Amino acid sequence: ALVSYLEEQIVSGRFAEGSKLPSERAIVQEYGLSRPAVREALRDLAGRGLIDTVPGRGAYVRRPRPGDLAGPLEAFYRRQQITPRHLVEARKMIECAAASLAASRSGRTDLEAMGLALARFDHSTDLVDRTRYDLAFHMSIVRAAHNPVIEMMYGSIRSFVAQLMLRSLGDPTVSHAGVPYHREIYEAVSDGDGERARSSMSGHLVIAERLYGDDLDRSLRGVFQRVLERLLGPGVTLDDLLEVAAEPDREDRETP
Repeated sequence: ALVSYLEEQIVSGRFAEGSKLPSERAIVQEYGLSRPAVREALRDLAGRGLIDTVPGRGAYVRRPRPGDLAGPLEAFYRRQQITPRHLVEARKMIECAAASLAASRSGRTDLEAMGLALARFDHSTDLVDRTRYDLAFHMSIVRAAHNPVIEMMYGSIRSFVAQLMLRSLGDPTVSHAGVPYHREIYEAVSDGDGERARSSMSGHLVIAERLYGDDLDRSLRGVFQRVLERLLGPGVTLDDLLEVAAEPDREDRETP
């Protein structure tokens, strides 16, 4: 009952993002529960991604993150034998619309985030870093659409998007054709030109369809693992690279 009540208070906004929950002692006194029961309820809320607990400071309402859906859905997606073609088709539906919306809805902070991710990408030579900042750039455009449903949809596939990006960035032909579109997309969004932003994003994403060859219809996981071993060697695991997808902008995010 306590978990359901606190969850409702968080979801309804009574406890705002970043706000501190009452202390364990206060909750014990208000609801007449034991301290172990309260701690179990807080662990449950943390497991659901609703709060963050900070040792010595308490529990804080956690800001929803786009990747929150990725974990529960990843096993389901993998069972569907996703191919690069499947992912490109989905990305065109989500990201072209997001780019068009971002052109009309983005503000100064949004454009700064795009510009920062793009600058970091342009100045990186390490393949893992380039993958991280490529994903951060695309995520910044999705956020700039200011549609939480679009953001959640993209967040649920971001680990797969990172795999696709590694495949593209590790292929000089694909990278040479695709990277220049980043600047075109950014400038179209900055200029408020939704149609140009949509067109530039579409041009960027269809390169994989033109240049991946047989990889387009192979298992994405198999393609990714092969590229991972060829480019980065046996010392790097799939999980190492997926950490990039989990929180690509972690260094810029504030903690409570």
